[in-house]
Amino acid sequence: MAASATETELKFRLGPGAVVRLSGHPALQGEQTSQSLRSVYFDTPDGVLRAAGFSLRVRTTPGGFVQTLKRQTAPGQTARDEWEVPVASESLDLAALKATPAHRLLKGRGPDLSPRFATTVVRRIRMVELNGALIEAAFDAGELSARDPEGGDRREPIYELELELKRGDPAVLFTLARRLARDLAIVPVFESKSERGWRLAEGSSRSPRRAAPTPLSSEATTSDAFRTIAMACLAQVSANAELLRVVRRPEAVHQLRVGLRRLRAAIGVFKPLLAEADRRRIETELKWLAGETDGARDLDVFIRDVFHPTAQDAPSPGLAPLGRRLLTARGQAYDRALGALQSPRYGLLMLETTAWIETAPLPDEPVARFAAEALDRLHHQVEKRARSLADQDADTRHHLRIRAKRLRYAAEFFADLFPARRRRARYLQALEQMQDTLGALNDLAVARDRIPGEAHLDDAALAFAAGRVIGRRERDEAALLIAAIKASQGFHDAKPFWNGRGKRQKRS
Repeated sequence: MAASATETELKFRLGPGAVVRLSGHPALQGEQTSQSLRSVYFDTPDGVLRAAGFSLRVRTTPGGFVQTLKRQTAPGQTARDEWEVPVASESLDLAALKATPAHRLLKGRGPDLSPRFATTVVRRIRMVELNGALIEAAFDAGELSARDPEGGDRREPIYELELELKRGDPAVLFTLARRLARDLAIVPVFESKSERGWRLAEGSSRSPRRAAPTPLSSEATTSDAFRTIAMACLAQVSANAELLRVVRRPEAVHQLRVGLRRLRAAIGVFKPLLAEADRRRIETELKWLAGETDGARDLDVFIRDVFHPTAQDAPSPGLAPLGRRLLTARGQAYDRALGALQSPRYGLLMLETTAWIETAPLPDEPVARFAAEALDRLHHQVEKRARSLADQDADTRHHLRIRAKRLRYAAEFFADLFPARRRRARYLQALEQMQDTLGALNDLAVARDRIPGEAHLDDAALAFAAGRVIGRRERDEAALLIAAIKASQGFHDAKPFWNGRGKRQKRS
């Protein structure tokens, strides 16, 4: 098989009619070629290639069959390694895999490889020369197909634009994307056809996307680490935003917000290495998107954790009108969140954040030392603030919770750099317990301070009913505070895992 090459591309979701509008855009003028492509994706029944970040396909083209192995080490990456070779048919050529990393991974399991799903698209291609770079613009229209466990067909449409850098500076890729985004509503997405195909085959197309691991090697630089971590976070935001366009799921809102918080935490960790003006510009837009989803998440939590338990344990006629008002308010909050996700501002946010992550100049210093110093600093901040937890008001506890989240996310980002697995597991568990107890206290504060306004409880009877519901929850506040104090002590006793002695390094 051919030697490894690196593929750098941007992918965009297209709406109905977008292909026609893009075809007429001045930045994409030139001769167009068109071809029908069918790609069959292979893996073992237990998905050994997928688990290692590989996808393996055989593509049928007008010129013959091409077998391609691609590798993506973390979600959201715009650059992927690939190994490509012509083959005789739509069947795999196992011998050609011997020159790739997949050969050792499969360890004689080549015969277990079988088709998992397929794509059939009509691809229209235009070559764009811009600022010394050559970019392939490919419009794909077609469908994914897979067999479900019962033998039925599952299908999903494909309407995408791919901009692939063939030669030149990767920054030019974003220059072209910006020109298109200024005039047309195109939204960057980060799931490959392989990832979408797997979800379709598994029946998980409508499952919210949780944070994915971001493995870092001991040789990784700060530049490598920032791009790997930040793009994985942005991919989580994107995947849940795409899901919310199809179905309103509370967990999708939650996981979108988790992705935003993780991305903001990553930016905070690498803040000393990032240009301030660009960082602030991106942070402003991320805060805007988080704010547009605040109401939906607050009302989801209040209805699930406060209203429903009260309605079940202490039902009364006065709760029915409150329930209807809460559901109406939640629908309006979701309308606001979806309006943001469907706006041009969101599309530009995703594009500009991607461009910034991929092109921001960072030093290529070893990341392990940087990570240990960052974790030490964050640990010190949380430990210091947690000492006075018993005397803190709700707002101060909220800020402690934010700090604890940042520390937890940073510890997860850098976990693979440090070998103390047992100590790491104990540390993360203690930190998670403190974060959860502080979260329960914060949910109560949100119920008191924000729900009446977010649910528009301007009617006296509704406000009284909400007061009853919140009052029942407030009876748990003392117990929640005791649990938070106990959890903070557990965190204090947990040893940091990023140095051999299990103690904080002295600050110079």
